Amino acid sequence: MVHTGVILALSDSKLRAILGKPYTGAPELPDRDGLSVRVSPAGTISWQYRCRFKGRAIRLKIGRYPELKVAEAREVLLGIRKAVDNGSDPRAYIKSLKNQDELLTVRYCCEKFIEVRSQTLKPSTIATYESCFRTHLYPAFEGREIERISLAEWIDFFDQLSTRPTVAAMVLKQLKTVCNWCVRRQMISSMDVMHLRVSDVGCASKQGTRVLTLVECGRIWRELDKSRATPCMTNAVKAAMLSGARISELLNAKRADFDFESGVWTVPPENSKTNLPIRRPITAGLMSILEEQWNLYRSDLCFPSPTNGKTPVWLTSVTKYVREINARLDMPKWRLHDFRRTITTRLSESGVLPHVTEKILGHTLGGVMAVYNKHDWLDDQRKAYDMWADKVFLAARGDKKIAMFEKRA
Repeated sequence: MVHTGVILALSDSKLRAILGKPYTGAPELPDRDGLSVRVSPAGTISWQYRCRFKGRAIRLKIGRYPELKVAEAREVLLGIRKAVDNGSDPRAYIKSLKNQDELLTVRYCCEKFIEVRSQTLKPSTIATYESCFRTHLYPAFEGREIERISLAEWIDFFDQLSTRPTVAAMVLKQLKTVCNWCVRRQMISSMDVMHLRVSDVGCASKQGTRVLTLVECGRIWRELDKSRATPCMTNAVKAAMLSGARISELLNAKRADFDFESGVWTVPPENSKTNLPIRRPITAGLMSILEEQWNLYRSDLCFPSPTNGKTPVWLTSVTKYVREINARLDMPKWRLHDFRRTITTRLSESGVLPHVTEKILGHTLGGVMAVYNKHDWLDDQRKAYDMWADKVFLAARGDKKIAMFEKRA
C-alpha cells in the first residue's frame, strides 16, 4: 500500500499503518506544540521537536517510533518544554533521557572523551589524560550526575589537592577540557566549575631552570652503567642525554624512522609535539645505543617494553627509574627534560648558533623563517652533536680534561 501523506491527527494506529511500508507523502507530519514525526521513503518514523532556545531555532531528534509511542512522545514533550521554561538547554535534557541507563557521571564523561578523541589525539596525549583521569577524576563523585555537583563541592575536591598545587592546576585544566567537550556535544549544559581559574585551585608548573654540568652528566652516565635495570631503561636515558630529544620521541621511535643511507632520523608528525616531522642526524653515539637495542630485542620499536616487545617502554617506568638514580647521587635533582636545556646551553657556550640548537631540540623557527625556511642544517647539527658526545664521553670516563670544557653560569 502506498500512502499519500494526508495530514491527520497522529495516533498509534495511523503511525503503525505507515511504519515499514513504502511512503511517498509529506516527509514531516505534525502532531502539536512543535512535536512532529519525519517519515523516510522506506517508512522509518522518527520523532522530532522544533523550538527556539536563546533566540535560535533548533530541531531535536527525540526518538523513533514504535520504541516511543504517541503518548510517550507527548510526555517527553512536556519535559522538554519545562526545561526550556526553566532556561535549560533542551538538547542537554534529551541527551540525559538517552543516557538514563548510563548516568552522566564524571567518569562517564571522561571515558566518553577518551573514546572519541583517541582517534585524533597522539598516544602520548591520551596517556597523559588517562593517567590524570584514573588517579583523580574517575574516583570523584561516584554515582553522582556531573551536572548536579555544586561548585562548593568542586572547591572542596580541589582543596584536597592543595598540598600539590601543580597537580590541582593540571586536574582542573583537564576537567574543563572534558566539560567543554561535553557541552559542545550537547551531553551537558554549562557548569559552574568551568568558571574556576587555575589560580583559584593551585598554580601552573614552573618553568625549569636546571642545567647540568658536564661533570654531573658524567656521574649520571657512570651510575647508569652500574645500574641493574634493563638495558631499555639505561639506554633510553643515555639517548636522551646525547640527543636532546623529547623522551616521548625516543620511546616511540621505530627502526623504520632511521634512514641509514642518508644518515637521518625522522621523527614522524604523530610523535612530534609540533605535529611536524623532525629531522636529526644519526650520530655515532646514538647509533651505538640503537644497535645494542636492536641486538637485544626483536621488535620494530627502538625501546620496546621488555614484557611484550610490542609497545614502547612506559614513560612512567623511565621517570621512576630516573628518580631512583637521583636518590643514589649526591647532587641536585634533575629530570629527563633537563637534558634538553643542558645540551642547548652547553652547545651555545661552545659557539653553536641558535638556529642549530633549535633544530636539535625539534623546535620550529620563529617569524618569517618558520614559513619560508625549511632547512634542517643537518651537517651543522651533526658537528654540534659530535662535539657534545665527545665531552659527555670524556666526562663519563672521569677524564680530568673535562675541567677545561666546564663553563659554569
